[in-house]
Amino acid sequence: MMRVYQLTNGMMAGDAVSNHVLEIDARLRAWGHSSQIFAGYIAPEMEGRVQPDAQCALLPAQADSLLIYHYSIYNPNYRLFARARGKRILVYHNITPARYFSGWDTRQEMQCMLGREALKDLVAVADLSLGDSGYNRQELVEAGASPEKTGVLPIFLSNFDARPADTDLLHRLRQGSAANWLTVGRVVPGKGLHDLIRLFAVYARAINPDSRLYIVGSMGIPAYADALVKLAHSLGVADRVIFAGRVSDAHLTAYYQAADLYVVASYHEGFCVPAVESMHFGLPVLGRKAAALPETLGDAGVLFTRLGYESVAEIAHLLIADRDIRAQVIRKQRERLQALNPHQTESALRAILNRVGLQNGR
Repeated sequence: MMRVYQLTNGMMAGDAVSNHVLEIDARLRAWGHSSQIFAGYIAPEMEGRVQPDAQCALLPAQADSLLIYHYSIYNPNYRLFARARGKRILVYHNITPARYFSGWDTRQEMQCMLGREALKDLVAVADLSLGDSGYNRQELVEAGASPEKTGVLPIFLSNFDARPADTDLLHRLRQGSAANWLTVGRVVPGKGLHDLIRLFAVYARAINPDSRLYIVGSMGIPAYADALVKLAHSLGVADRVIFAGRVSDAHLTAYYQAADLYVVASYHEGFCVPAVESMHFGLPVLGRKAAALPETLGDAGVLFTRLGYESVAEIAHLLIADRDIRAQVIRKQRERLQALNPHQTESALRAILNRVGLQNGR
């Protein structure tokens, strides 16, 4: 039995990285290993399951231990990974390039800049550096990791069937015959939400005035959120662009079930879990061909390279209204899901642990 510790920036419900950490923890325990989780921020619902990262610093130096560091934003606790003894695995969930925050949020811009600089130090000491996508793995190599000391461990996806929808919200969202567009993620410039609102406005004016765009996610930068609201007003769609904010799992499931189309306008995604969630709920995915999204979708979904608003709006209309095209896209997405299921990810985790000498106990 080996002692395995996982360290991350924060642990909270509904967060993709947090879910990933918990799924790894569950498998480590099932395989007979000692497993503990440490984080810089611990949400109330995670208390008792997660310990403060300061406690990780107090662990005795043990050559027979394994520290797995999940890195998605700059946090001073990265130094704990740099100083640790024993085996070290870095799991890189990507850090948004700082330029996307320039002019909007100086603090987040600096955090991203520091985070990407510290990545060079982390890959230098890691026994193994993993991306949760091939795109992220390539960024590790560009940061200085030896290719032979890198790999890919996809995100463990949530058990969607264990997330029932809020029935009251679902009923409200399904009232009437409106076509519902959906996007999920933090309301920040890198998500391209200004482009998405312009695209939706063209669709709503020229194709289907009976339509709504739901933007679900925390309002990460108030100034940017205010700019989006003003943009929606200037385009005449303020009453049809709904900012839902951060929502519970039950509400999120309701949004997916009530939607007709999922749209990703993001310039930069390291994996894009919501696109995979959309495929599970039978939502056609229309997305920008950028960063890791093409890899995540594989040969599923529909991608655009240039944002010609009229032509992309027509594609959106076909994905909603043309039954044959819609069914074909959904079928390809369901096929793609098979390669991303938890059993495949579990096999990848076993192989990775074997690479650092950690044999499964069961």
